[in-house]
Amino acid sequence: MKHGIYWIFYFATGLSLPAQEAHWRLSGTVLDGNGEALPGVSLSVDDSAHTVSDAAGIFQLRPAYRPRILTARCIGYFPQRIPLDTVPFEGRAGRLRVVLQSNAVNLPEVGITARALEPIFQEDFQTDLLDYEFAGKYLALLLRERNRYFLRLADDDGRKLSELRLPEPAQYLHQSCTGDFHAVGTDWTWEFTLRDTRMDTFPRYASAKFHQLVEPCVLEQQAYYFFRETGPFRQSVRYTYYDPAHQPHLLAVVRNELAEAQLVRRYRAILREYMKTLPDVDQDDILSGLTPFTDMKELLKPENLIKMAESNELVSAIGFFNLLAEDSVYAPLVRIGAKLYLFDHVNDKLIRIDAVQPWQDEPGNLHYHRQPGWNKQVLVDAALERAYGRFSGKDGTLILKEIDLKTGSANKTYRLTIAPYLSSAFRIRNGILYFIGQPDVNVPNRQLYKMNIFKFAE
Repeated sequence: MKHGIYWIFYFATGLSLPAQEAHWRLSGTVLDGNGEALPGVSLSVDDSAHTVSDAAGIFQLRPAYRPRILTARCIGYFPQRIPLDTVPFEGRAGRLRVVLQSNAVNLPEVGITARALEPIFQEDFQTDLLDYEFAGKYLALLLRERNRYFLRLADDDGRKLSELRLPEPAQYLHQSCTGDFHAVGTDWTWEFTLRDTRMDTFPRYASAKFHQLVEPCVLEQQAYYFFRETGPFRQSVRYTYYDPAHQPHLLAVVRNELAEAQLVRRYRAILREYMKTLPDVDQDDILSGLTPFTDMKELLKPENLIKMAESNELVSAIGFFNLLAEDSVYAPLVRIGAKLYLFDHVNDKLIRIDAVQPWQDEPGNLHYHRQPGWNKQVLVDAALERAYGRFSGKDGTLILKEIDLKTGSANKTYRLTIAPYLSSAFRIRNGILYFIGQPDVNVPNRQLYKMNIFKFAE
């Protein structure tokens, strides 16, 4: 496990690292930011030894060779990657203290603002803000300066605390179901760590492995791991989970059958027309399933659709087909307090799942998303245990509607009239909405804002 990306995989499948003959001993204690002992922390050195801290946070490792790097991981905390070259060893024994920082976003001191709208970061003509994430009480920013890419750690007011250059391009940030953070590029991905306010990364790994192992896991709850798989033409979502015994179970399937059937018919018609432009040998490859054009999970990729645009008629048909596919099934599975909620917007159901075994579903009705201006996004404020639906008014005004988790209807409206019209990347914590907005349509520079939504309650 060179890069740590199998953290989720090992929880889901129950695999363990092989033991080796011990010649060295590394021991110590793992604490949280308040100095309390942390049990259940996974610790490993150089991929050669592995252990878990006990109830008092104490651990002991016996690697076969002199240890060089200690990796510590615990759900809800930033992972640590600690070089051991400065740890004193007496004979073959060394001892150290490991302190892990919480990555929870529900810290009470975060998000306090007296002003209705405050800028946190502003782009200029040299620096672009590609993405951001909540990193505990801080903000992690992904920046591009000309052809250079950086991870920046900032406080809630935008002050730079530390910065780390990435050797290759990255496109967006992702927080995994175990709380780890990843900077994702086309070819390579980096998991990054936080120690005090210093950022570091694990060695890069292939982005294909990120999409295969990390991205599908959407939630962890009491040693249950929930995975999401998107179906053909993005018209279905399938959720499965692994229990503490590492056994897989089907949780739910949400499918828009009518839309899926319509897209299948349209695609087959496009494929028939496209095949008329190809030699017989290429047609045989398609009919034999040897090309991405017959894989429903691959064919929506832009590079595959572009290959099929051989005539004006096909260009028009593909454009309309892609437009229909963009209206995808939106059925997020989220954690709010001690329960999980599956928002089945296709069948108008809000499924509440108790976070204990056996699972107890409590289906209810959803109503709020049938109102005009629904933008297919649910924002969860983990700190205040609230959920909001995002809407747009007739004039483009940003509107949040608080969702009643018992009835599935909207019970409060927040009309955020001073938010810029061109806005995206909405996230919320402690009643503060964060988003990237463009204040002037004539100037391409954008800003990262935070907004106190309670000042706009109707």
